[in-house]
Amino acid sequence: MDSSSSAIEQSGRSDVSVRSALWARFADDVRALILVFCVAVMVMGPLMIWGIPQGADLANHYRFAMPFFESIQISNFHPGWLAESNGGYGDPRFRFYPPALYFLLAAAHSVAGWYWASIFCLVFLSVMGSVGVYFWGRNYLTPSGAMWAAICYAIVPYRLNELYQASLLSEYFACAVLPFVLAFVGRLCRRGRAVDVAGLGLSYALLILANLPLAVIGSISALIFACLQLKQNRLPLSLAKLSIGVLLALGASAFFWVGMVAELPWIKGNDVNSIAYYDYRANFLFSSLALNNRNTWYANLLAIVLLGFLSPVVILLARKMQRDVKAITVLLFFSFLMATPLSRPLWAVIPKLSQIQFPWRWLAVTSLAGSLLMGFCIGKWVEVFKARIRPVNLVPLLGFALSLVFIATQIVWDVEYLNRQKFDALLPQLRAAASFKDWLPVNARNFVDLPKMNSNVEVDSRTVEVLAWEPEFRRFRISSGFPESAHIRTYHYPSWTATVDGQAVPVSADSNGVCVIAVPQSETTVEMKFGEARFFTATKIISALSVFLLAIMPLGQLALAAVAKRGPSILGKEAEVLPQTRRLS
Repeated sequence: MDSSSSAIEQSGRSDVSVRSALWARFADDVRALILVFCVAVMVMGPLMIWGIPQGADLANHYRFAMPFFESIQISNFHPGWLAESNGGYGDPRFRFYPPALYFLLAAAHSVAGWYWASIFCLVFLSVMGSVGVYFWGRNYLTPSGAMWAAICYAIVPYRLNELYQASLLSEYFACAVLPFVLAFVGRLCRRGRAVDVAGLGLSYALLILANLPLAVIGSISALIFACLQLKQNRLPLSLAKLSIGVLLALGASAFFWVGMVAELPWIKGNDVNSIAYYDYRANFLFSSLALNNRNTWYANLLAIVLLGFLSPVVILLARKMQRDVKAITVLLFFSFLMATPLSRPLWAVIPKLSQIQFPWRWLAVTSLAGSLLMGFCIGKWVEVFKARIRPVNLVPLLGFALSLVFIATQIVWDVEYLNRQKFDALLPQLRAAASFKDWLPVNARNFVDLPKMNSNVEVDSRTVEVLAWEPEFRRFRISSGFPESAHIRTYHYPSWTATVDGQAVPVSADSNGVCVIAVPQSETTVEMKFGEARFFTATKIISALSVFLLAIMPLGQLALAAVAKRGPSILGKEAEVLPQTRRLS
């Protein structure tokens, strides 16, 4: 009895010490995350004080966001036709541009105006990206190290440039998601719980729905990182769990990408009258062609500043690195290499990589991997300065300091900010503007070169009464007269269908790529609908089921953990009863 009581007492003390350690670790994480949150919000201070930065892509995003929100209001949660663009001729860009950013903006706009909704979303994405790096860093680092990595990611020059200078808002969203993708890849290679499979599925689906170039870049980066993290003794199981996570991500995002892939032949894309400006071969960093391209010239400058920002990482290269640090270091060097002409052979053979257009987009991964390595090297620099300060040790710190000066003066300060009044005045001017040529249907002619139409529907020698004119539905009545062809102010696209007095009729295109419908001589009513192929319904069902599975997988793990926790006590009672039974027999 005495030995038994002693064992129970010792077990109780052990449980108390474990709980105390867990609470201490939780408190450290909370303190670190509070500081990360504060810094991620502070770097958005100029935006909150002075207004929305007017970058090159700002107009394009809100030209998309406003009608997207209006479609959601009429319960069309994934619209297919942007009717107001190109002077009312429309385009199918909704089919091809990832919708995650616009779902977020629409949700925020439902409770606030566009100005404050936009600020909230950008602050949210800043915090989300930094928390993602902290989450990834905690796989390998102490709370302090992960905190510094997250802070570095909040202020890294390429990421701030996405927002303040270029208004690459969808890419900014994707860069907030990518840390979670790599974190869950690492966790699946190390342990592989159901919650990690669900985390990979959800984060990878969001990456696909946020930005396609970053989805391609992120997929290649995650594959390389996984290959470096996989362990021999867990290889089959880890590969199976990684595959399940990826398949669930593809299923959750299927409502978008399946239709996009199926309809790519229906738009101009980059294959028709390609512009050299978007040719990846003309956009490598540190190439002679960059001198003739202002966009890539600035990217070169940004890359140099990024190297200065990450220069303290050199201390890791001179030391024996653990496996995790090596994997992240390989990711850092590979991503930077992919932005330079040295990677040209890989661009020629890797599918879809050339459609990224700008190799310098790989700096997003360089920034992410470099920020995490900064978390590793903080402690090393403390050791160096405690031992002995040498002048050569100040060089990386000088590079870091100069990069901060560039960030403050050239990225954040040298920006035209739109206060609420200017921003609200700008939004109406963006509607009905010309779309990017790649979104136009294959046979469409630029709308500024089209013959002028005085109304939405024109039929020679007959009058037209428009009964309904909605983004994806039109109804109009045509008076009696000679058999004619009705010309509709809408670009022809195979998804448009029409009925004349309830009878299906073909919708064809004239020489300008505009919809034409043949109508009889009697008075008639015509209806046009923008429809979807049957497989769209299947993809929505697949997406719903995949999201459901991603949601219940963590719950299933919690249930199993609860059963496992109760198991030892039940087994313990049986262990006490069985010996007594044997003695009685």
